[in-house]
Amino acid sequence: MGLDHPLAQAVLQEVSDLHAFFEAWLSGEAENTNAVFTRVESSLGEEFTMVSPSGQRLQRPDVIGWLRGTHGARASQGSFHIAIAEPEILLLRPPLVLLGYVEEQTVGNVVTRRQSTALFEVSLEGGQRVRWLALHETWIGPGS
Repeated sequence: MGLDHPLAQAVLQEVSDLHAFFEAWLSGEAENTNAVFTRVESSLGEEFTMVSPSGQRLQRPDVIGWLRGTHGARASQGSFHIAIAEPEILLLRPPLVLLGYVEEQTVGNVVTRRQSTALFEVSLEGGQRVRWLALHETWIGPGS
C-alpha cells in the first residue's frame, strides 16, 4: 500500500488543499470571515495536537486561535508560497494514515523547510472526510 491507495490519495489531497488555504489566508487573499475560516476548524479533529518546529506542544484550541490571528501576516513580506514535497506514507492502517512530507515556505527570497509527520483519520463512506489528529514539525537546515 502506497501513495496510490484511496486513503493515501485522500490524505494527500487534504494536505495540498489545506496548505493552499493557509497560503491564501496568510497572504490575506482569503476573506477574513468565520465562514471562510471554518475550512480549518472542520478539518482538525477534536483531539488534534501539534508540535511546532520549535518544539512547543499545542492543543486544538491553541492552534485554531493562533491561526485565526495570522490572517494577512505575510501580506507585507513580498510573495508567499507553500509547497509540499517528498510525501511518504509511513503507516496505512484504515481508517488511520500516517504521512510524512516536507513543507517549504517561500517568503520573498527566503525559503524555510520543515519535516512534517501527520496522523489522519479518513472516512470514504457517505462522502470523503479527512480529519487531522496530530502534526509534528521539525526545522530542516537554516530555519533550525
